[in-house]
Amino acid sequence: MLKLQVSGKAILSTVRCRRQARVSGKVIFSSMSTSSSFVFGPYKIDPREVFYATPLSYAMVNLRPLLPGHVLVCPRRLVPRFTDLTADETSDLWLTAQKVGSRIETFHNATSLTLAIQDGPQAGQSVPHVHIHVLPRKGGDFEKNDEIYDAIDEKEKELKQKLDLDKDRVDRSIEEMANEASQYRSLFDC
Repeated sequence: MLKLQVSGKAILSTVRCRRQARVSGKVIFSSMSTSSSFVFGPYKIDPREVFYATPLSYAMVNLRPLLPGHVLVCPRRLVPRFTDLTADETSDLWLTAQKVGSRIETFHNATSLTLAIQDGPQAGQSVPHVHIHVLPRKGGDFEKNDEIYDAIDEKEKELKQKLDLDKDRVDRSIEEMANEASQYRSLFDC
């Protein structure tokens, strides 16, 4: 077992992959373990879909990616709105998105990244849990660069319909997502 100290709170976790990080100037250690539990809004996330985690954030593959490498970075704590994040969570979320984005961009031979947050229902957020969309970009992937935002909105609407009404759209299988997450997991120092 590993004891994690975050903002004065102790967290115990089984260790499989250990990495050192700093939160508010304090050295902490994070771990990835199949025994870790993750939620995304009201939904439990299979740990096999998660490929990177810190004590405050995690990165997972996307059920409905717009482009190869489209992943999500979320706070571990269930937080509906960006303004509800603590300073430590905000910092860790963006540092995690930066690290994940860099590795995913290289892995997919992309030349740029789109990082996007839809904060609240009127902004297109379909799951009430803060998340950053990380999308590796290549020339010509969208006719006009800003079309990516319309596509994100459309995917969020489709996901909401699926979650609310179980429409007839086929999602990726857990096996497909677990395989992708396994490939991405190898990009991090474990």
